[in-house]
Amino acid sequence: MKLKIAMISLLALLLLIGACDRYDHDFTKLPTGDVDIDLETFMSIVDQSFAGLNEESFAQVQYLYAEDYIHNGVSKGERLAWIESFLDEPGVSFTVSESETHYVDESHGIVNWRLTISTMDTKAILADSLFVGEKARFEEGIWLLEGNKVCIQDPKQLVIAEYFTFDSCPNCPPAEAKLQELQDLHPNFIYLEHHITNALQVQGNDTPAYYSAYSAPTAVFQGSAKVVGSADADLQNYESIVGDLVNEDISIGYTLENVTYDEEGISAKVMMDAPTGMDISDMYLNYVIITDEVSQTNVNGDPLHNVVRAVGRQAISEQDLEDGAQISLVTAGFMPSSYKLVVYAQYRPQTFTNESRIFGGTVYQVSAM
Repeated sequence: MKLKIAMISLLALLLLIGACDRYDHDFTKLPTGDVDIDLETFMSIVDQSFAGLNEESFAQVQYLYAEDYIHNGVSKGERLAWIESFLDEPGVSFTVSESETHYVDESHGIVNWRLTISTMDTKAILADSLFVGEKARFEEGIWLLEGNKVCIQDPKQLVIAEYFTFDSCPNCPPAEAKLQELQDLHPNFIYLEHHITNALQVQGNDTPAYYSAYSAPTAVFQGSAKVVGSADADLQNYESIVGDLVNEDISIGYTLENVTYDEEGISAKVMMDAPTGMDISDMYLNYVIITDEVSQTNVNGDPLHNVVRAVGRQAISEQDLEDGAQISLVTAGFMPSSYKLVVYAQYRPQTFTNESRIFGGTVYQVSAM
């Protein structure tokens, strides 16, 4: 069984430290000319620039980024320094994949793409970064990557909504659309779509019972705010709750180490950085696999997103969080080729009384290579 080893490296640190535009840099732009390329062709240039990247060809990559590039608080200089740091290692390959493009207008677009950095000999993954919602602009005959323009001064907690539905639910599409809208709007918000009946129900998943989520749609935000229904007032409540929660500071920091995954499952060691003296009574570590790879749709025929396919949990109240916790998870049947592993600690007393706080969390993306 061939395992892929993912090392959580320098990128995680860069995304969490300091203010934007901390350093001044002067990079030469791509040569201008009369060549007019479309956004899809530009992403082919991105692919070619990274393929076979070495110290001699590094300038090609510099030219891809706008001077005012910012992605989750990482400036152009920091992004290039991170990329260049891998060139010190012998036999490293850079792979661009999962490229998607769409236009905002004739000179602005959005691109989603993945950059995987690995060793040529052992195929060990040194970095695996997904750039979602990356802005691009057309300037002087060339497209430039701008980043997602999110400037992280003080990192905020990951906000998690546990959403309960089923594929034939007649009242659920408005709730799903609102959750997707909020996830697109807030980089530190994600929802987990638990199906309470029908084919997508995960056997043994006690999460709906814990929240008494027996009717759909029901959403529980950060383990504390429960909203039932999809009327306009309910959806406005979604916005208000998420708007407040996404501005709260991180309470527990998470790092995944020794991540391995294949067609049979995923495992990792979860390191947690909690405040000294934090009360961890009735504390549990949850880990959930979500995916868009399902054939079912909602009653409007729209695709389903973030569908829960596996759930795991372990008590951590009796252990030293600094020692970390080993987790493993597998879905029933085949693992999807593209999915997210969502990991989060939660105060989870025996009975839910709107006080089962989720302490942020972390998301790890896995995609077919």
